Amino acid sequence: MQELIELGRELQEAAEPGFFETRTQAILSGRFAACGFRVQEFPGMTGFAATIDGRLEGKRIALVADMDALPAGGGGYAHTCGHHLQMTALFGSARLLAEQEPGLLAQVAFLATPAEEYIDLERREGLRKAGKVRALSGKQELLERGLFRSFEWVIATHAAAIEPGQVSSVLAMNGFEVRRWSFRGASAHAGAHPERGRNAQNAACLFLQACAFLRETFPEDRHVRIHPVLSLPSGQPVNLIPEMARVETYIRAVDEDSIREYSKGLDTAAGGCASALGVGVTAERIQGYAPFHADFRLHALLKAAAEARGIQFVEEPFSAASSDMGDVSRLKPSIIIGLPGTNGRLHEDAFQVTDEQAAYVFPAQIVSDLLRRLAT
Repeated sequence: MQELIELGRELQEAAEPGFFETRTQAILSGRFAACGFRVQEFPGMTGFAATIDGRLEGKRIALVADMDALPAGGGGYAHTCGHHLQMTALFGSARLLAEQEPGLLAQVAFLATPAEEYIDLERREGLRKAGKVRALSGKQELLERGLFRSFEWVIATHAAAIEPGQVSSVLAMNGFEVRRWSFRGASAHAGAHPERGRNAQNAACLFLQACAFLRETFPEDRHVRIHPVLSLPSGQPVNLIPEMARVETYIRAVDEDSIREYSKGLDTAAGGCASALGVGVTAERIQGYAPFHADFRLHALLKAAAEARGIQFVEEPFSAASSDMGDVSRLKPSIIIGLPGTNGRLHEDAFQVTDEQAAYVFPAQIVSDLLRRLAT
C-alpha cells in the first residue's frame, strides 16, 4: 500500500517534541477524517481519539500510537525512536478494517498520544503550572483523565531490533523515576583566590565517579540502570569557581521497590560527595513510569496471528528500556507489538528505516489481524 509508505515518510519529516506535535496531529488526524472517522481532540493538549461513530463509549479495544520525537544531533527533532511507524500502523490498521470488516470498528478506538519520551521536563512543567495537564507524559495524562477506564484491552506498537518477516512482543520492561541533585557551593575568582570558593562542579564530578563505582553493586536480576548527566548554569564563566551544578538521571529497575532502594543509595553518595568538598546538596524526585507487564492472552493471540501469516514470532522476555505503557498496563491488559523495518538503533542519530514495506505496510496487517481476533 503506497499510501502507507507515503504517510510514514511524511510523518518522519514532521518530527516534533512532546505536547507540541501540532503538524504531526494535523497530518494524522486529516488521514483519519478523510477515511470517514470522527476525530475527537484532547482538550488542552495534542493528541486525539479516532472512532467510526465519534463515541468512546462501548469501545472495548484501544490501539495507541505515540506522536512525539527526540532532539536531533544537528538541532531540531527527529523520529529516532520510530514513532512514525506507530502512527502509520495506527492509521493503516484502521484503514484495513474499514475496507475489509467495518463492523468491527464499533469496538475499537484509535488513540494518537503525545509526549511518550520523558524529556523537556521544564517545558512540560510549564504546561502543568498553566493548568493544561496534570501529568508529564501523554498516557499518564490520559490515565488521569480516566480515558482508559472503559477499555478491556490496550494495544501499542514500537520499532524493534528484528528482521523483516518477524514480529515481537516484550513481556516486561523497566520502570524508572527521575532524580536530580543540585550542588551549591561558593563562587570565587578562579585565578586569584580559588581557595575562597567551594566548587560545586567538583562535588558533582565526584558524585559521577561514585555513580560509576556503584554500578557494580547492582544485582543483575534487578536490571538497574543509571545514566547521570552533569550540567552547569547557562553562561558559567571559565574564570569563576562554579557555585551551582546539577546531576540528573533516571533510576531504572525491574520493580518499584528496587527503584526506591537504589535511589536511597544514590542520595547517600551525593551527600557524602558534597560533604567531602564542603558544599551543600538538595535532592529532587520526579515521578517516572511504572514497570510494564504484558498480558499473556494478548501475547498468545499475537503469536497465533503471526503464525497464521507464516511470520516468525519473537518473544522478548525483558527490556531495560521504559514506556508510559507501563502505567497503562497496571490498569488494563496490554501489549507492545515490536515492529520490523528499521536498523534497530533506537534513540541514535543513525536510526533509520531500512525496509519501508516491513516498517509501514506489514504493521497495519499484523495489527489489524490482532484486532480481528480480539473483536470477534
